[in-house]
Amino acid sequence: MRSQRVRMSREEFELLPFEPAWKQEYFDGVAHLTPRMCVVHATVPVEPRPVKAPVAIRRVQEKDEPALVRCFAEAFADTFEYCDQDSRQVAQSAHQCVQHFFQGPFHLWLRASCVAVAPSGDPDAGSIVGAALVISQTKEKDWALLDMVFVAPAWRRRGVAGALVASALAGLHKEGWRRLVSRYQYGNEQSRAWHRRFGFSEEPDLGLARLYLRAATHELWRREKLRTLTAEDERRLSAERDRWTKEVDRMERALDEGRREEASAWRRFSPPREE
Repeated sequence: MRSQRVRMSREEFELLPFEPAWKQEYFDGVAHLTPRMCVVHATVPVEPRPVKAPVAIRRVQEKDEPALVRCFAEAFADTFEYCDQDSRQVAQSAHQCVQHFFQGPFHLWLRASCVAVAPSGDPDAGSIVGAALVISQTKEKDWALLDMVFVAPAWRRRGVAGALVASALAGLHKEGWRRLVSRYQYGNEQSRAWHRRFGFSEEPDLGLARLYLRAATHELWRREKLRTLTAEDERRLSAERDRWTKEVDRMERALDEGRREEASAWRRFSPPREE
């Protein structure tokens, strides 16, 4: 995936849809579209779910690290997270991320973490083709963090990711955890859609709410300017704008009153600070 540079007039640029995932800048007669690193926090209750897997699923082991690095690099090649980066940079990040999972100084990796292994008879037989890696950053068992979930490209759209996370939830349930938190880039449309299908609920966040409000407000103006705004669309977009206006106002008040966790998902789901 690459950033975009498109020559156009200022008027054409102003009529582009506002995309929360992309920074949109205009200079020298060119529209510059670059990734906006916009992290979404989403949660799902820790409850047992049916596990329907076309692969074998087992607990992760430290000796899996090299195979996990390879699978990570394959899974995240040409994704939003690594826009404008080459394969060497993705491979380096894969090594760092997987190593940090096993060795990170401020968390514990949990036994609920699991990997998917291709079945016998398949060309990938015995190889790790996906993983759901879970960590704990707190002493309490209120929430665990889905540090990574990824599936090799050849195994996507077969239910592997869902089976992995369902297996992780089963392990977390046995250990008494209450919620599973996941973080993903808003700009990764496949990841965003998968989280919603699985049942994750997006957590309130002031930064995201401001972007959603900007998108709805701009789309109303843009469609009116283009004379393509139907009555139905106007009602829908106005409701969306009003919804996010209220959310932004609510969280800005919380921020002003010192209730920072209400306005920041990062603060709610970060390791507690030492007093």
